[in-house]
This record gives sequence, C-alpha cells and structure tokens, in this order.
Amino acid sequence: MKLVLTGGPSGGKTTLANLIQKEFSDRVLIVPEAASILYAGGFPRRPNPVSLKRRQKAIYYVQRELEGIVSDEHPDKLLICDRGSLDGVAYWPGHGGDYLSSVGTTLDAEIGRYDWILHLDTAPEPHYDISNPLRTESFREAWTLNERVKSAWERHPRRFVIGNGSGHFVGKLTRALAVVQDILRGKTFAQIADHLAKMGDASKALLKDEDDPSRPTE
Repeated sequence: MKLVLTGGPSGGKTTLANLIQKEFSDRVLIVPEAASILYAGGFPRRPNPVSLKRRQKAIYYVQRELEGIVSDEHPDKLLICDRGSLDGVAYWPGHGGDYLSSVGTTLDAEIGRYDWILHLDTAPEPHYDISNPLRTESFREAWTLNERVKSAWERHPRRFVIGNGSGHFVGKLTRALAVVQDILRGKTFAQIADHLAKMGDASKALLKDEDDPSRPTE
C-alpha cells in the first residue's frame, strides 16, 4: 500500500516524514524524493523549457523505480512516498501539457499507482522556509506550485488536504499524523475524514482556497 506525501514547497513534508518514521518505524518505509536525490547529485537545473521537461522526465523515472524497489522488498509495509508521479504535472512547462504522454502513461494509471494522497499546504508567508539550499522558489512561486500540485491530484478518490488552519505548525503535523495512524488502523476514507472534523482546528484541513489564511493576498 502506498501513500503519497505531497504539497507545495515548505509545507512540512520532510518534518512529517521524519515523524512518521519515528512513530511507526515497524510498519512504514519512506521512499525518498527523487528530485532531491537528483539535485543533490548535481543534476542540471537549467530554466529553459526543454531542460525543464528533461528534468521532470528524469524525476518520474527515478521515482517510479525507487517505489518499485522498496515495494518489492517490503510488500507488507505502508510506503510513504515523498511526492508522487503526478507532482510532475505542476512543474511541467505549460501547466502540465504533454507531461503524461511524454513519460508513456495516463492520468488513470498514475492515480491507480497510489492508495492514499496526503497534501500539506505551503506554510504561510511569515513562516516560509528559505533555508533549504535546494529550494529556489519565492513564497508566491511556492504557493502557485502548491495550488498546481493540489489540482494535479484532485481526481484521486482518497486525498486529504491539510491546510495551515490557525497557523500552528504542530497542529498541522498532528492532523497529518492522525491520517497516517488511521490508515494503519485500517479505517476508511469516510472514517478518517470524520476523525479530522472532530479534531476542532482540523476542520480547516479541507478549507476552500479562498478561506485559507495562508493564501497570498493580491
């Protein structure tokens, strides 16, 4: 079973992945982010459209094979994938365009690759983290990517979007951890959604974009 941990830059994915590994180490495995592996190894990040497309294709193939290796070796564990294949739609020049056909797949096939999607919204502007040397986006660029990633996964039937709520990062992580714990307990999507709604501030996890306090103002 696979869960995609996704969202905009500086949403808290790395912190959450570390917490998940610590809390549920005997039942989960983290599949590392392919982009970070490539960039840390010196993969070129040229801004022209042709290079951008080649970069996203490389990320897709590396990610697919990483997931395959871990899945083959640990079929009994929940795989926590640091980003999923449809994230590439958000980073592809021209708003997604021919991304899927360029890597020889379809939307239905990629949705079917994953059992659950957990999206963490980009942090509010005052808390936007620019310390990561691999992060090059401004807050506004990050928020645009956040919305594009969210749109890319909107057809998945079991997706949770964890917003920033009142802005407390610990609360955001608590809500996200609750989702993972409930999945490991075998709860259904409806049961998990009900649990989130009962967590008080967690009800803000499914706010519409225009109601989210972290959304950039014009």
